[in-house]
Amino acid sequence: MILKSLRQKSRDFTFKSFGNMETDTPARIVFSRFPLPDEAYPRGDRKSVLDSDFVRNGFDNSPQSVKTLTDHIINMMVENIAAEKTDYVRFFDECVERIEDLGYDGNEIKTVDDFFLHLPGEAAFAIAQEAYAYARESDVFTAQDKKKLD
Repeated sequence: MILKSLRQKSRDFTFKSFGNMETDTPARIVFSRFPLPDEAYPRGDRKSVLDSDFVRNGFDNSPQSVKTLTDHIINMMVENIAAEKTDYVRFFDECVERIEDLGYDGNEIKTVDDFFLHLPGEAAFAIAQEAYAYARESDVFTAQDKKKLD
């Protein structure tokens, strides 16, 4: 069997957000690499309520402890939800080589640092989210029987 690629993603990605495709020179994100299928970019690690110092050492069943435990559980839930979100800054740091033809408010944006420093948060998030979705798309491969080539 021989693997044969039918469609391989381009390392130059032109995003659609904010009317970029309608400009004379659309901005592009140039990838240095794409994430592996099992590679993720979580914002943090999930935490267990039971592994905290408070539960092990400070919980004594008093009304104040019950209130503190309730607050602790809510805070852990919020942190765990946030931990599962994608860390787009880390993704860009690891996978994006440069940005081309993008500017904002008089600043030319060429690097990952420029991207997150000069773009408004909402714009950076929307473009990064689109780039991440593109980067996660699989190339399409087909197999060809070796006998047909001989």
